[in-house]
Amino acid sequence: MLQDSKNTKKIDFENDLEDFLEHSLSGYVSAHPGGEIIRINSKLLEWLNYTNEELIGKRITNLLAIGSRMFYETHLSPLLKLQGFFEEVSAELVLKDGSKLQVLLNGYVRNDEDNKPLFIRLNIYRATERKIYEDNLRLAITDAEKTLMAERELATLREQFIAVLGHDLRNPLGAIKSGTSLLTRSVTLSDRDKSIVGMIKNSSLRMEELITNVMDFARVRLGGGLALDLKDRLIEPILLHVTEELQITFPDRIITVDFQVKNIINCDADRISQLLSNLLANALTHGSTHEPVNVTARIEVNYFELAVSNGGKPIPEDVLETLFEPFTREASTPSQQGLGLGLYIAFQIAQAHGGSLTATSNTTETCFTFRMPVRITGEQ
Repeated sequence: MLQDSKNTKKIDFENDLEDFLEHSLSGYVSAHPGGEIIRINSKLLEWLNYTNEELIGKRITNLLAIGSRMFYETHLSPLLKLQGFFEEVSAELVLKDGSKLQVLLNGYVRNDEDNKPLFIRLNIYRATERKIYEDNLRLAITDAEKTLMAERELATLREQFIAVLGHDLRNPLGAIKSGTSLLTRSVTLSDRDKSIVGMIKNSSLRMEELITNVMDFARVRLGGGLALDLKDRLIEPILLHVTEELQITFPDRIITVDFQVKNIINCDADRISQLLSNLLANALTHGSTHEPVNVTARIEVNYFELAVSNGGKPIPEDVLETLFEPFTREASTPSQQGLGLGLYIAFQIAQAHGGSLTATSNTTETCFTFRMPVRITGEQ
């Protein structure tokens, strides 16, 4: 009696498994090793809109669209013979009305005890939503790539325009500078005229500095980097000349210097002058007008160190973090003159020399420090 109960349970289980395969949400196909269909479940018949009798004896490839049929014959069928299975292969089924259904195929070979193939079995899953998702994802990626390419082309065009504009502005600016130099030598100018000529001269120098910064910015952003002309130079007289020039430009400000660089160092003196000019002009522009700006330079353990400090309000922490990015300082203090490129160019000069440019700021002082490794070759 107990044995009968076990047999009943076994039969019920087999019926349940059979019912599951027949009414599964996925499609199932069994075929002879040659590919002729032996059995096909109801769900797949429903998708295809065929009857069971219409498909029994047909080949598996008859269910596939042309492209999928070719792929099955050339890739999947050999793969079944070599390794006995394949997984999640995208394919298209042809429905009775000629339309197509995107699916995923899993296939395996059922062998007998002598390892000879008995059946080919396919599990088939609808992939309509997945196909839509993949197509949308592909379109989104394509659109993003096109947008990125367009933005890069626009950025390149913009920076090329800046470079050309900066270069072409030098010609009329040179004429203005030459004209003011000739006028300053004239003894017939009144004091008022001399004042106007001096103002024009200072403005032309300021414009020259802006053009230089714009051209350097474009050069860096276009990938060329800053070119250096490295030579062994006595750097102290060069630094002193920069501070004297800016003292003339800012006659009402106090600039203190402490230079202890008697050695000859290898550097691009013009670029170091530009770095100091940018840092010093920044300190004079943004620092307290009631406190001196201090400039120090020294050699310490095979490092050249140049520092510019000033008093005044501390730089906000959020601005300090992005201070050496282009246009940052100008964005934070739009009332000041300039493009906000001075610190960015100074940072690029420091990096080109294999050095660093850092900034600290508190209620006592704001200090910019340039350090670069040097090979000392001699003394003055």
